[in-house]
Amino acid sequence: MATFPDLGHPTVPELHVFEQAGGWHWGITVPRVRGCGFKLIAFSDRTFPVENAARSDGHQALAAFHTTAHTTDLTGGSR
Repeated sequence: MATFPDLGHPTVPELHVFEQAGGWHWGITVPRVRGCGFKLIAFSDRTFPVENAARSDGHQALAAFHTTAHTTDLTGGSR
C-alpha cells in the first residue's frame, strides 16, 4: 500500500474500488479541505484479478488507516 502523509484536517476516509488496465485496484480518499473534490491518501500497489479481492484488501487498508488515525493525532504527533 502506498500512502501520502499530511492529514492536517479531520476528514472521513472513503474506499473506492475500480477496474483499470485489465485489473482491479483500490484507493482511499478524503474530501479536500479547500475547494472541491477529493485527495487520494492511499492506493493499492498491486493489481487484483477480481473485484472482491481488491475490495477485501482495501477494507483491510482502511481498517489499518482508522487504527493509525486513532493512535496519532491529526497533526502527526503521537498521543
